[in-house]
Amino acid sequence: MQATVGVRRPRGYPYQVDRVSDLPEKLRHLAEPVLPLAGSVETIFVIPGQMQSKKFGGFGGIHWVPEQALLFSTQGVVYVQAGKSGDEVGQANYLPADNLLYARVSLVILYSRMEMCGIVDDKMKRIVVEYNSVKHELMQPAFFKFIRLAWAQPQAPGANDNQRLLMDRLKEQSFKFKSGLEKHCLQNDEFLQGFVFQPRLVKDYVHLFHRLIAPASLVALTDRQLILIEEGVSGATSYGYFFTYCPQANVIKVDTKPDDQLYDVHVQLRKNATDADFWVKQEREKALACQDLWSKR
Repeated sequence: MQATVGVRRPRGYPYQVDRVSDLPEKLRHLAEPVLPLAGSVETIFVIPGQMQSKKFGGFGGIHWVPEQALLFSTQGVVYVQAGKSGDEVGQANYLPADNLLYARVSLVILYSRMEMCGIVDDKMKRIVVEYNSVKHELMQPAFFKFIRLAWAQPQAPGANDNQRLLMDRLKEQSFKFKSGLEKHCLQNDEFLQGFVFQPRLVKDYVHLFHRLIAPASLVALTDRQLILIEEGVSGATSYGYFFTYCPQANVIKVDTKPDDQLYDVHVQLRKNATDADFWVKQEREKALACQDLWSKR
């Protein structure tokens, strides 16, 4: 007799379900009380429970990430996570897109981390999701739509004759960062206005050894947001991307500060009297170009 082979989802990979009723029972019970706040649910992802590294380099041990779900709605996102043990109830959070302060996505080999940070009732609220990078492209369209909802005043589609020229110029400096910006950052009807690319900086010792001074980075300004893209500082993370998405309405300052031989590019965000700060280390000329790019927007 021929055995019947069932179709199984790849273990640990995020997968999409059509309805709230299709969620695993524990996650559904957690989500239901929060859903009335969120409006109509459009896209639902389930992330199976799995072990993840504590650090990107893989030397910090591992930790258990319980089963999770993201429910993207017409107004924001609902995040639910099962408890780590049978005694723990788990958690459910709702973040309206209008309250978004910034978002960050890390893509490092098979590890992804999506962070959405907003201000709710004058308090910082973070949603952090860890998952296998293999299915990031499945989740990205819903994440992009959430970010679009956070843009203060959606602009009508326009034209930017410099878009192709800018992308060609970036390709000449770094195909990797051009690809990352194009594939994981720029959305339809969003136009690049300028960028500053900083190559990886190292210091050689006796022509045999070298030490990393600053990872490669990109500061890009579009008509909707300020985007930071960085490489990691370790061997493994240098192959990945670290994206930071800052809605323009939340950026109050871009300035520079000397730091030994280099400069720190300081991006300050503010929403409802709550601040967040990001720093990118660059050479002096590059850092001043970032400041100039923002001031002339």
